[in-house]
Amino acid sequence: MGTKEVNSNWSGQQERGSSFWLVLAVRLYRLLGRRLTLALIAPAVLFFLLTGRSQREASRRYLERAWQQGLLDRKPSAFTVFRHFMVFTGSILDRIGAWSGEFTSTDIEGADDASFYNAKFNGKGGIVLTSHVGNPELLRAVATVSKRFAVTVLMHTAHAEQFNRVMAHFSPEHDVRVLQVGEINIGTAMTLSETIARGEWVVMAADRLRPGAAPGEGMPIDFLGSKAPFPTGPAILAAALKCPVHFLACTRQSGSPCFRLHFSTLRERLELPRGKREAAIRVFLDDYAQALEAVLAEAPMAWFNFYDFWHEAATLQEPASE
Repeated sequence: MGTKEVNSNWSGQQERGSSFWLVLAVRLYRLLGRRLTLALIAPAVLFFLLTGRSQREASRRYLERAWQQGLLDRKPSAFTVFRHFMVFTGSILDRIGAWSGEFTSTDIEGADDASFYNAKFNGKGGIVLTSHVGNPELLRAVATVSKRFAVTVLMHTAHAEQFNRVMAHFSPEHDVRVLQVGEINIGTAMTLSETIARGEWVVMAADRLRPGAAPGEGMPIDFLGSKAPFPTGPAILAAALKCPVHFLACTRQSGSPCFRLHFSTLRERLELPRGKREAAIRVFLDDYAQALEAVLAEAPMAWFNFYDFWHEAATLQEPASE
């Protein structure tokens, strides 16, 4: 199986009945709250688990890996897979609550920490790398609904269209600019440079290869005990824009506050020296992968890549050195 086929494992997956279930979840959430809504839609989650073989197997494989790496206390069972699906469903309800204005920064541990606050408001702008671990969108929602700051989000076209539909429903006055991207071209780079020059953040997930990515666009990186494919594009873009690069994740936790912010500055400026470009990208992606591992060590069920993330990473063509 080639790189493009591996990509299609996530980009080609259809949102099975997503519109109907989203509307139903919204109505139940607003009427009954999070806990009762989760209980009522649990049978639907079980249905999707039983009929979604590829997602179910991806969850099982990840949970087995998490257990082998010491992130879980016991060997995962079928119920653990179901719980994994329920945690993901709960994260969707959390997004509904966030975009509806239910949460504030006081509900997120670390949202007012000096390192995060200074990075956002120091006027430098920057790139913020997120992932499909936890619910980084929750912090973005809290920030924009409360009018604290604006962000620009890089998103693949199909996901951008879905995001815009959701925003039109939940928060029509939101201050999130979504750029639909395939490949980053000169025009996109200029737009992003202007955004950062205004002191704003550009947010992008950096844990998946883009749909249709060429083999050289991914690099196998050690992640939870094996090589996994990570895109090189975010590193190349960050180096071109000559701006700070941050890591951000947000996970649900028990007690109060309900959520925890995981934030760190990966680079004040990413340099890719000629002749050492590949090595510099690899070190940077290693740091990003380690940041993801640190989040999963605290919240192992917050992994929301329901496809075979590690499959044949070793077959990726390495980027050519300069």
